[in-house]
Amino acid sequence: MRELALTGLILLLFGLGARYATGQLGAFTFVHVGLGATALVAAALLQLRRWRGAGTPAARRLLLPRLVWVVLAVGGAVAFERAVSATGARLDWTVDGRFVLAPATREALAKLDGPLVATLFHDRGDPRTRRVELLLESLAEAGPVEIRSINVDEAEEELERFGVTTSNAVVLEYRGRFALVPRATEGALLDGIRHLLGGPRRTIYAAIGEGEGDLSSGEPFGFSGFAEALRAEGYDLREIVLAAAPEIPPDAAALLLIGPQRALRPEAVAAIEGWLGRGGRLVALLEPGVASGVEPLLERYGFALPDGVVVDPESGPIEGGAPGLNPVLRAYGRHPITRGLDERTMTFFLRARPVIAEHKPAPDDTMTGLAFTGPHAWLDRDVKGVLARLRPTPPRKLEEQRFSIAAAGSYPRAQGEARVVVFGDSDFATNQYLRALYNLDLVMNAVHWATDDERKITLRPKAVTPDQDPLTPQQTLTMLYGVGLLIPELLLIGGALAWLRTRSG
Repeated sequence: MRELALTGLILLLFGLGARYATGQLGAFTFVHVGLGATALVAAALLQLRRWRGAGTPAARRLLLPRLVWVVLAVGGAVAFERAVSATGARLDWTVDGRFVLAPATREALAKLDGPLVATLFHDRGDPRTRRVELLLESLAEAGPVEIRSINVDEAEEELERFGVTTSNAVVLEYRGRFALVPRATEGALLDGIRHLLGGPRRTIYAAIGEGEGDLSSGEPFGFSGFAEALRAEGYDLREIVLAAAPEIPPDAAALLLIGPQRALRPEAVAAIEGWLGRGGRLVALLEPGVASGVEPLLERYGFALPDGVVVDPESGPIEGGAPGLNPVLRAYGRHPITRGLDERTMTFFLRARPVIAEHKPAPDDTMTGLAFTGPHAWLDRDVKGVLARLRPTPPRKLEEQRFSIAAAGSYPRAQGEARVVVFGDSDFATNQYLRALYNLDLVMNAVHWATDDERKITLRPKAVTPDQDPLTPQQTLTMLYGVGLLIPELLLIGGALAWLRTRSG
């Protein structure tokens, strides 16, 4: 009976722990809570059958002190929870800070110079409503946010006015303008607040014509998510065919070169070089095995770009690739772009080439590596074989080292300061991977630094997306149930049962 009760308690605790860790009521939680509750009820029924003599003085002397301790423990726990709740204190132990507002959200709220009205439209009894309410309450604690809650059955006129079609949609109103947030996550609310704040916008040009990434494509390997993030953070996007442009337009805050699949023509490279000489800004996302035509120019600006694929065995197999081909990086150089990033805020790349800050072209220039592999990485020169998903083969004389996958340089000149950021991969910024881990923060902060808008450098809200890869810490826990939770759980049950038998023996 005691064995059954203890087993039920352990099952219940693991089930509730999984619910807290993932934020989801998955099969693991349902099975464990169901089995745990059943075991506890069965143990209680068996105990009741044995308690026929519980009314005797001897039984009361035995049971009463234990009952008092149980009541005191439960009462103390409830009192502690109420006291902490009354103070408003919060403790968030999650890796990605799911229960505290991101720095970017707090910065946006601080810019509000008047009340922001957040109206939540919900169906009565919708279980998701409470989570959105808690999120809005967090916004109200951090800034001038007024919260309204309206049942969709009682707001036909407002539903039509704002275009609300789903439960748990939030309408943000500020200074006579409004923004509809159909799916109220912190990131979506932040985008809505930024939209209402408005402000001066700067123009970024994206090169096209040589197979560059498509900023309008919503496909997994398109870049529409990157484009939306740029617009949300204050940029207007325009395309430019470099081969047909005699020079980069003077209103360009930066030029984006995203994964060109063919070499740029000499006149296009000359236009970029002339523009950088006048203090222009370039953010280039290059791919291994592709001669983009800008490599000689970047080398003159101090970047070394060996053609090969970095293999980092510390990363293991990810996304169906061989071990190390898709490195997860947790080491960063000291630079404004990497502000806030550390070993707990990882970024993810797919089959990337090295980008090395090799030398300063002039004494006053600065060159910095941004994101680094582990110390045992090596370079596979067989790019075609690696891209064909063949297993990388280490050379006979293996030279392990720490490679940088991204680097930045600034170049003060008489006509202005040029800034260049180079990444050895473009896939990390595609729709499928942009919001994986801290990829969005790294690439957006690179743009902000390149455009000399460092006040926008921040860490943004994390979101679990259906196509996110690699997995977030919560999704990782879900995938590790079979090993990461089940085996320790079985060991704990076995140890507890052995302990009970030892005591009873």
